[in-house]
Amino acid sequence: MSRLLLLLLLLFHPSTPSDSLFDDEIEFDEEDISHAGSLFTNLFADSKQQLILDLDIFRSIINAHMEYGNAIQEGNVELVKYGMKIVEKMKELDISAGCLADMFHLTWSAVEYATYVEETKNCTTCQCTPYVHQKKNERQWIFNVLDAMGKMPSGLTGGNNLWVGSWTTCRKISVVKNNQGQHWKGQYCLAHLNPYNRDNPLKSIGPSGPPDERCFQNPNTTVSPAEEDPNDSKCFDLIPLLNFGLCMPDTCTAYDVRKMVKFGYRGVEALVGRELVCNVSVECRNEREEKEISQSPLSMFALVLLSFLIIMLIFGSIYDYVVVSDMKKRGTFDYNAQPLFVKSLLAFSAYNNLTKVMETEEKGDQISCLYGLRFLSMGWIILGHLYYYIARSLTTDNLIPTLVSFPQMFYTQIIVQAPLAVDSFFFLSGMLATYITFKKLLKDKSIKRHQIMSVGGWLVIYLRRYLRLTPMYVFVMLMNVTLFTFVSNGPFWRPIEPEGCRHTWWVNLLYLNNFVLQNVECCMGWTWYMANDFQFHVVLFPIIVISLYLNKKIGYAVCGLIIVASTVAKLVIMEINEYPPAPLLTAKLTIVQKLDAYWNDVYVMPYIRCGPFICGCIVGYLMIDLTREKKNSIEYKLSWRNAAIGWTISTILGLYSVFGLYEYARTGDISNWWRILYVVMGRNGFSFAISWVTFACSTGNGGLVTKILAFKTFIPLGKITFGAYLVHPILLQIFNLSRPQPFHFTTFFQMFVHFIEAVFISYFAALIIHLLVEAPNQIFEGLLFGSLSKPRQKREEQGRDPTAPATESEKAPMISEKNGVH
Repeated sequence: MSRLLLLLLLLFHPSTPSDSLFDDEIEFDEEDISHAGSLFTNLFADSKQQLILDLDIFRSIINAHMEYGNAIQEGNVELVKYGMKIVEKMKELDISAGCLADMFHLTWSAVEYATYVEETKNCTTCQCTPYVHQKKNERQWIFNVLDAMGKMPSGLTGGNNLWVGSWTTCRKISVVKNNQGQHWKGQYCLAHLNPYNRDNPLKSIGPSGPPDERCFQNPNTTVSPAEEDPNDSKCFDLIPLLNFGLCMPDTCTAYDVRKMVKFGYRGVEALVGRELVCNVSVECRNEREEKEISQSPLSMFALVLLSFLIIMLIFGSIYDYVVVSDMKKRGTFDYNAQPLFVKSLLAFSAYNNLTKVMETEEKGDQISCLYGLRFLSMGWIILGHLYYYIARSLTTDNLIPTLVSFPQMFYTQIIVQAPLAVDSFFFLSGMLATYITFKKLLKDKSIKRHQIMSVGGWLVIYLRRYLRLTPMYVFVMLMNVTLFTFVSNGPFWRPIEPEGCRHTWWVNLLYLNNFVLQNVECCMGWTWYMANDFQFHVVLFPIIVISLYLNKKIGYAVCGLIIVASTVAKLVIMEINEYPPAPLLTAKLTIVQKLDAYWNDVYVMPYIRCGPFICGCIVGYLMIDLTREKKNSIEYKLSWRNAAIGWTISTILGLYSVFGLYEYARTGDISNWWRILYVVMGRNGFSFAISWVTFACSTGNGGLVTKILAFKTFIPLGKITFGAYLVHPILLQIFNLSRPQPFHFTTFFQMFVHFIEAVFISYFAALIIHLLVEAPNQIFEGLLFGSLSKPRQKREEQGRDPTAPATESEKAPMISEKNGVH
């Protein structure tokens, strides 16, 4: 038996020398302190990495736990009884009686098993052997409990802090514990132990000093209280010191388990004379009745709603395919004459809506390259989110080496710069809105000048946009906080939005979640984009449209001034707070601590992110202004010289925006001038690049690029991108948190395979949501505002399905398509 084990047992239940089971008094000497080691130890000095988890102390606890199991098997009754004494000690803690009773039953069963083992050694007759073996077999389950506990894994030098044990083994334990037939059931709990900030492992990764700087540091030098960093006493909560799996009785609450874990590590800290852990949190999984879906009224409502939508989908599809199709063949179907119930039923027709999604026939009012641009941008975002959510879930056993080495590879800049794809959607949103608006104002001239200044008209526009976006948003949010919390299980599983949306849903529905309560309760954090986009349409869009309509030179000047003001504001905020030039990882992982503040102050702020939207407005206006004499075409041929200049500049700016920070990512160091240059030109350069690509491809100057972006497969995918945007982060988190074992980063091919899977699953889910919610909502919105009656009659005369949503040219002015992103 190791000395540290005996010390732990004596610590938990101190005895007087006369009561000790051991002849020799055991002391904790300097040799043991050296053996325990420090919390964080430098490793790989030549590559400037640091060992995140030098957990000799906790490894000793694991060894003690294994020695305790061996003592049970060997029949060391006196030693096994210490487990009962530890439980006795726990009575002083605020632990529920049921939990203590089951813990006592566990330790008493261990004592009984050890007793029977000891009796077996002394048994020499055939009569006693079967009885003893029967008793031993009845208590064999205690080894399943011990086996399910967390063990020291491999990969410690890679920062593997996932000592998760066996979820399956623990959850299978169910034994009768008394004559009343009550069961002792296993409950898996995962404890997260956080270190103090003085032991922050990130600050030593990628040090800026010379490689041999540590050689000149005296490890025995003590720091006076006046010289201590005040932040050292705070908790370092970015990465847990240890994630430890525990198999506990299901009568224990997370609070009970937390008390017991604290009881254990406080004893360890007393041994080494140093506080190691500043906080511990515990997540427990069980099958109690109150955890079932039937006990959640909101979840039951969501289930009923989903069932209703599916029923409407089925009956609407059958009615359309059987009844309406037959009436159309006989020429007796008049959509406008149908009662509201039939129109509502047909709105859910998957037969009709799916046909419309899959339609790839090009029409005169369609800008086909936008579908490809939309889908590829969404794919880029999914790629970036895939890496982000895997890392953020902290379920990776080689997280730190991956974070350190990932920025070192040139091609990975495509992944870490995925946030740039968000600007594609801001651009598309502004471009489509302006294009549709000025197609009416400058070509059809169906809107008078006084109408463009009407407050009531703009309010109707805002209402229509709200009604087009919000129902699908609410549906996904409802599923997220209800049914999606019950879809999986496992050691890492936890509700994706445990509390956020339950408290701050109203902020999201007001599209203010990028300003209000984002630091307190975050609901569907990726929907900050929708708040920004809606605010752009409410505030910026009227200003831009009115100024361009009254005088295009003034309009261009207004757009330019807003972009300049936004860039200056971003530069000032970045300089004051010393933020990184972009939200990407570098070789110095200390940047991780600044990214949260960067997110709140820069990343989600509309006055910082408005540049691409304004560029989109300018391009949308240009496409109409340059071709106003061509009613049904926006083709505008440029000279080969101008086209070459445009493609050259846009390519350079695009490559710079994506790869311009490679050296910074690789080293973690950047000159102030290069940092300022990227702040000013990085995102703005990307906006210009995407502006040129869109303008060139839309006006017939794109060549091969136009053929790629207008690929017919992209058309149906582009139509359901909004649904993919809303649902893909939820799906990524579900799959990342459902793994029974830690994830291990290996090769680029591994990530590519997961990326293809993520895109397929996200768009399949988006198609389902489109058929259940988005397509019916488009029809209901049209019925509500009465804007579909004339276009529907026209389409019916042309042989088109009258229940289909209006095309872009048939929509009311200034209503843009939904575009989803980050």
